[in-house]
Amino acid sequence: MGIETTITKVVDACNKLTDTVTAQIGKINTRMDTAQEQFSTWRGIVQAKDINGRASYSQVIDLTGLSTNIFYPVWWRMPGNEQGISEIVISRNYALNHELNPFNNNFEPHVAGLNLQMEGCGIPWNGDANFLAIKRVSQTYRETVRKAQFAMLSFVRPVTGLKPIWLNLTPGVLTTSPQESGCYLRGGLTYLVTKSFQEPVKYSRTDEEVELSQAVTPEYEISWKVKPFVMTAPELGDTYPESNTAYTLDNDKRYAVKGV
Repeated sequence: MGIETTITKVVDACNKLTDTVTAQIGKINTRMDTAQEQFSTWRGIVQAKDINGRASYSQVIDLTGLSTNIFYPVWWRMPGNEQGISEIVISRNYALNHELNPFNNNFEPHVAGLNLQMEGCGIPWNGDANFLAIKRVSQTYRETVRKAQFAMLSFVRPVTGLKPIWLNLTPGVLTTSPQESGCYLRGGLTYLVTKSFQEPVKYSRTDEEVELSQAVTPEYEISWKVKPFVMTAPELGDTYPESNTAYTLDNDKRYAVKGV
């Protein structure tokens, strides 16, 4: 075999090897593109709970277009001990909605900031820990929240009017809800809810009463309803002081006020 023939065979072998490598690189690139696409899709839908982390759910409470002199009811049901401690944060950037000019102050950006951080467990009609604590509350420029509490403030109403009211409560009196916790948010604004539990936070935009829940048995019936309040209504209680240190509002209750 002449050297020319040998060189030709070597070159041919090299070319075939190059073709093989090129083909394999093409397959690898295709697989990488597929894997990258799958990862991008996964990254877009994965939540912390899917990788043994803590779930986080977000939603918007839209009270725009409503009176800023009215506080509207917002309510939720926290899971019980099966989820340990649940968290809920209601917040808004101080400049959010400035383009709507909700307070008729020439579209200036300093509208109203809120950071209401709460944690809790269960509902009043539950055998678990059952509490709601305000961890922190901060309001800037204008007041935006009142009366955040476990067992939401609500009104007693009949369901059919054919049975006695539970515990002989008087229709129309204020009581507390056995299943919902909640608060009242100022109208005219948008709020962001970030929470560790999946069940949505509910709210009302109407001036009429809306039902939280009801109970009907052969012996009694009752409906718990909520409605908005004007911001000067005594039912809403006092304005929250600025409380950026965790649990300040709860810790302050440990001490009796000294007499003068």
